[in-house]
Amino acid sequence: MARVRAVLFDLDGVLVDVSGSYRRAIEETVERFTGLRPSPSSVQRLKDGGGFNDDWRLTAELIARTGVHVAFDAVVHEFNRRYRGDDWNGFILGEPPLAPAGHLEGLRRRFGLLGLVTGRPREEAGFTLSRFDWTDRFDAVVTMEDAEGRGKPDPWPLQLAFARLGVEPTEAVYVGDSVDDMVAARAAGCVAIGFVPPYLDAVLHGEVLRGRGAHAVIVDHEALYEAIQISGC
Repeated sequence: MARVRAVLFDLDGVLVDVSGSYRRAIEETVERFTGLRPSPSSVQRLKDGGGFNDDWRLTAELIARTGVHVAFDAVVHEFNRRYRGDDWNGFILGEPPLAPAGHLEGLRRRFGLLGLVTGRPREEAGFTLSRFDWTDRFDAVVTMEDAEGRGKPDPWPLQLAFARLGVEPTEAVYVGDSVDDMVAARAAGCVAIGFVPPYLDAVLHGEVLRGRGAHAVIVDHEALYEAIQISGC
Protein backbone atom coordinates (compact mmCIF):
# COMPACT_ATOMS: atom_id res chain seq x y z
CA MET A 1 0.00 0.00 0.00
CA ALA A 2 1.41 3.40 -1.00
CA ARG A 3 1.33 6.37 1.33
CA VAL A 4 -2.19 7.73 1.55
CA ARG A 5 -2.54 11.06 -0.22
CA ALA A 6 -6.33 11.27 -0.46
CA VAL A 7 -9.29 10.39 1.74
CA LEU A 8 -12.63 10.16 -0.05
CA PHE A 9 -16.09 9.99 1.51
CA ASP A 10 -19.60 8.99 0.67
CA LEU A 11 -22.05 11.65 1.89
CA ASP A 12 -25.22 9.91 3.06
CA GLY A 13 -24.80 7.87 6.21
CA VAL A 14 -21.17 8.88 6.52
CA LEU A 15 -20.97 12.67 6.74
CA VAL A 16 -24.69 13.28 7.37
CA ASP A 17 -27.41 11.32 9.17
CA VAL A 18 -30.14 10.52 6.64
CA SER A 19 -32.41 8.42 8.87
CA GLY A 20 -34.95 11.26 9.10
CA SER A 21 -34.56 12.48 5.53
CA TYR A 22 -33.78 10.02 2.72
CA ARG A 23 -34.97 7.03 4.73
CA ARG A 24 -38.15 8.85 5.76
CA ALA A 25 -38.80 9.93 2.17
CA ILE A 26 -38.47 6.32 1.01
CA GLU A 27 -40.96 5.07 3.60
CA GLU A 28 -43.52 7.83 3.04
CA THR A 29 -43.35 7.61 -0.76
CA VAL A 30 -43.92 3.86 -0.70
CA GLU A 31 -46.85 4.39 1.68
CA ARG A 32 -48.29 7.11 -0.56
CA PHE A 33 -48.66 4.70 -3.48
CA THR A 34 -49.31 1.39 -1.73
CA GLY A 35 -50.90 2.23 1.61
CA LEU A 36 -48.16 0.14 3.21
CA ARG A 37 -45.23 1.68 5.07
CA PRO A 38 -42.03 -0.36 4.79
CA SER A 39 -40.08 -0.92 7.98
CA PRO A 40 -36.56 0.53 8.29
CA SER A 41 -35.24 -3.04 8.38
CA SER A 42 -36.91 -3.93 5.07
CA VAL A 43 -35.35 -0.85 3.45
CA GLN A 44 -31.95 -1.81 4.83
CA ARG A 45 -32.25 -5.40 3.65
CA LEU A 46 -32.76 -4.20 0.11
CA LYS A 47 -29.76 -1.89 0.35
CA ASP A 48 -27.63 -4.68 1.82
CA GLY A 49 -28.43 -6.81 -1.19
CA GLY A 50 -26.55 -4.30 -3.33
CA GLY A 51 -27.40 -2.47 -6.53
CA PHE A 52 -29.70 0.13 -4.99
CA ASN A 53 -27.41 3.05 -4.32
CA ASP A 54 -30.05 5.27 -5.98
CA ASP A 55 -32.86 5.84 -3.44
CA TRP A 56 -35.35 6.73 -6.18
CA ARG A 57 -34.88 3.30 -7.73
CA LEU A 58 -34.91 1.62 -4.35
CA THR A 59 -38.25 3.29 -3.62
CA ALA A 60 -39.63 2.22 -6.98
CA GLU A 61 -38.49 -1.35 -6.32
CA LEU A 62 -40.20 -1.45 -2.93
CA ILE A 63 -43.41 -0.24 -4.56
CA ALA A 64 -43.16 -2.79 -7.36
CA ARG A 65 -42.70 -5.62 -4.87
CA THR A 66 -46.16 -4.90 -3.48
CA GLY A 67 -47.65 -5.49 -6.92
CA VAL A 68 -48.47 -1.82 -7.52
CA HIS A 69 -47.38 -0.29 -10.82
CA VAL A 70 -46.30 3.35 -10.67
CA ALA A 71 -44.42 5.35 -13.32
CA PHE A 72 -40.86 6.07 -12.25
CA ASP A 73 -41.27 9.82 -12.82
CA ALA A 74 -44.20 9.82 -10.39
CA VAL A 75 -42.08 8.08 -7.77
CA VAL A 76 -39.32 10.66 -8.18
CA HIS A 77 -41.81 13.53 -7.95
CA GLU A 78 -43.37 12.28 -4.72
CA PHE A 79 -39.96 11.49 -3.23
CA ASN A 80 -38.56 14.93 -4.04
CA ARG A 81 -41.69 16.66 -2.77
CA ARG A 82 -40.89 15.24 0.62
CA TYR A 83 -37.13 15.28 0.59
CA ARG A 84 -36.46 18.61 -1.11
CA GLY A 85 -39.73 20.35 -0.26
CA ASP A 86 -41.07 23.30 -2.21
CA ASP A 87 -37.90 25.37 -1.87
CA TRP A 88 -35.33 23.19 -0.11
CA ASN A 89 -37.47 23.23 3.03
CA GLY A 90 -38.19 19.48 3.13
CA PHE A 91 -36.65 16.59 5.03
CA ILE A 92 -33.20 17.61 3.77
CA LEU A 93 -33.15 20.27 6.49
CA GLY A 94 -33.39 17.54 9.13
CA GLU A 95 -30.00 16.02 8.35
CA PRO A 96 -27.54 16.48 11.22
CA PRO A 97 -23.82 16.17 10.49
CA LEU A 98 -22.01 13.01 11.53
CA ALA A 99 -18.50 14.40 11.08
CA PRO A 100 -17.31 16.37 14.14
CA ALA A 101 -16.25 19.99 13.78
CA GLY A 102 -12.72 20.29 12.47
CA HIS A 103 -12.55 16.66 11.32
CA LEU A 104 -12.28 17.37 7.61
CA GLU A 105 -9.71 20.09 8.14
CA GLY A 106 -7.62 17.72 10.26
CA LEU A 107 -7.72 15.05 7.57
CA ARG A 108 -6.63 17.50 4.93
CA ARG A 109 -3.66 18.62 7.04
CA ARG A 110 -2.63 15.03 7.60
CA PHE A 111 -3.22 13.46 4.20
CA GLY A 112 -3.38 16.38 1.77
CA LEU A 113 -6.45 15.80 -0.40
CA LEU A 114 -10.14 15.15 0.26
CA GLY A 115 -12.78 13.88 -2.13
CA LEU A 116 -16.53 13.30 -2.08
CA VAL A 117 -18.11 10.54 -4.17
CA THR A 118 -21.88 10.44 -3.73
CA GLY A 119 -24.90 9.08 -5.55
CA ARG A 120 -26.80 12.28 -4.77
CA PRO A 121 -27.81 14.59 -7.60
CA ARG A 122 -25.49 17.59 -7.90
CA GLU A 123 -28.08 20.07 -6.58
CA GLU A 124 -28.75 18.08 -3.41
CA ALA A 125 -25.06 17.50 -2.72
CA GLY A 126 -24.32 21.19 -3.28
CA PHE A 127 -27.12 22.28 -0.96
CA THR A 128 -25.83 20.12 1.89
CA LEU A 129 -22.19 21.09 1.39
CA SER A 130 -23.18 24.75 1.50
CA ARG A 131 -25.40 24.21 4.54
CA PHE A 132 -22.51 22.85 6.58
CA ASP A 133 -19.88 25.15 5.05
CA TRP A 134 -18.11 22.17 3.48
CA THR A 135 -18.02 23.48 -0.08
CA ASP A 136 -14.32 24.35 0.07
CA ARG A 137 -13.33 21.24 2.03
CA PHE A 138 -13.22 18.90 -0.96
CA ASP A 139 -10.73 18.96 -3.79
CA ALA A 140 -12.98 16.79 -5.98
CA VAL A 141 -16.73 16.15 -5.86
CA VAL A 142 -18.35 13.41 -7.94
CA THR A 143 -22.17 13.27 -8.02
CA MET A 144 -24.90 11.31 -9.81
CA GLU A 145 -24.60 13.37 -13.00
CA ASP A 146 -20.83 12.81 -13.19
CA ALA A 147 -21.31 9.04 -13.02
CA GLU A 148 -23.30 9.15 -16.30
CA GLY A 149 -25.32 6.06 -15.43
CA ARG A 150 -22.37 4.17 -13.98
CA GLY A 151 -23.04 4.70 -10.29
CA LYS A 152 -21.74 2.59 -7.42
CA PRO A 153 -21.12 -0.36 -7.16
CA ASP A 154 -19.44 0.39 -10.49
CA PRO A 155 -15.96 1.72 -9.64
CA TRP A 156 -16.24 4.46 -12.28
CA PRO A 157 -17.21 7.33 -9.91
CA LEU A 158 -14.20 6.58 -7.70
CA GLN A 159 -11.90 6.26 -10.68
CA LEU A 160 -13.12 9.65 -11.89
CA ALA A 161 -12.37 11.14 -8.47
CA PHE A 162 -8.86 9.68 -8.48
CA ALA A 163 -8.24 11.24 -11.89
CA ARG A 164 -9.49 14.63 -10.73
CA LEU A 165 -7.33 14.46 -7.60
CA GLY A 166 -4.29 13.24 -9.50
CA VAL A 167 -3.73 10.19 -7.29
CA GLU A 168 -3.32 6.49 -7.85
CA PRO A 169 -5.95 4.13 -6.37
CA THR A 170 -3.31 2.72 -4.02
CA GLU A 171 -2.84 6.21 -2.58
CA ALA A 172 -6.51 6.61 -1.65
CA VAL A 173 -9.04 5.53 0.99
CA TYR A 174 -12.81 5.53 0.52
CA VAL A 175 -15.16 5.72 3.50
CA GLY A 176 -18.70 4.48 2.87
CA ASP A 177 -21.65 3.00 4.72
CA SER A 178 -23.10 0.61 2.15
CA VAL A 179 -22.19 -2.65 0.45
CA ASP A 180 -22.15 -0.80 -2.87
CA ASP A 181 -19.52 1.55 -1.44
CA MET A 182 -17.32 -1.37 -0.38
CA VAL A 183 -17.69 -3.21 -3.68
CA ALA A 184 -16.89 -0.05 -5.65
CA ALA A 185 -13.84 0.76 -3.53
CA ARG A 186 -12.39 -2.74 -3.83
CA ALA A 187 -13.03 -2.79 -7.58
CA ALA A 188 -11.38 0.63 -7.91
CA GLY A 189 -8.27 -0.64 -6.11
CA CYS A 190 -8.32 1.60 -3.03
CA VAL A 191 -8.72 0.88 0.67
CA ALA A 192 -12.37 0.41 1.68
CA ILE A 193 -13.32 1.69 5.13
CA GLY A 194 -16.84 0.81 6.27
CA PHE A 195 -18.70 3.33 8.41
CA VAL A 196 -21.71 2.29 10.48
CA PRO A 197 -24.10 5.24 11.00
CA PRO A 198 -25.79 5.58 14.41
CA TYR A 199 -29.16 4.38 13.14
CA LEU A 200 -27.83 0.91 12.23
CA ASP A 201 -26.66 -1.93 14.46
CA ALA A 202 -22.88 -1.66 14.75
CA VAL A 203 -22.22 -5.39 14.99
CA LEU A 204 -24.65 -6.61 12.36
CA HIS A 205 -23.94 -3.91 9.78
CA GLY A 206 -20.24 -4.15 10.45
CA GLU A 207 -20.38 -7.82 9.53
CA VAL A 208 -22.29 -6.98 6.36
CA LEU A 209 -19.66 -4.44 5.31
CA ARG A 210 -16.77 -6.77 6.08
CA GLY A 211 -18.49 -9.48 4.09
CA ARG A 212 -18.50 -7.19 1.05
CA GLY A 213 -14.86 -6.20 1.25
CA ALA A 214 -14.30 -3.58 3.96
CA HIS A 215 -10.68 -3.56 5.09
CA ALA A 216 -11.82 -2.03 8.38
CA VAL A 217 -15.09 -0.86 9.93
CA ILE A 218 -15.60 2.17 12.19
CA VAL A 219 -18.58 3.59 14.06
CA ASP A 220 -17.27 7.13 14.58
CA HIS A 221 -15.00 9.43 12.65
CA GLU A 222 -12.43 9.69 15.41
CA ALA A 223 -11.47 6.07 14.67
CA LEU A 224 -10.64 6.77 11.02
CA TYR A 225 -6.93 7.49 11.54
CA GLU A 226 -6.44 4.16 13.31
CA ALA A 227 -8.50 2.30 10.71
CA ILE A 228 -6.29 3.63 7.93
CA GLN A 229 -3.19 2.48 9.82
CA ILE A 230 -4.70 -0.95 10.49
CA SER A 231 -5.37 -1.28 6.76
CA GLY A 232 -1.64 -1.11 6.14
CA CYS A 233 -1.42 2.43 4.84
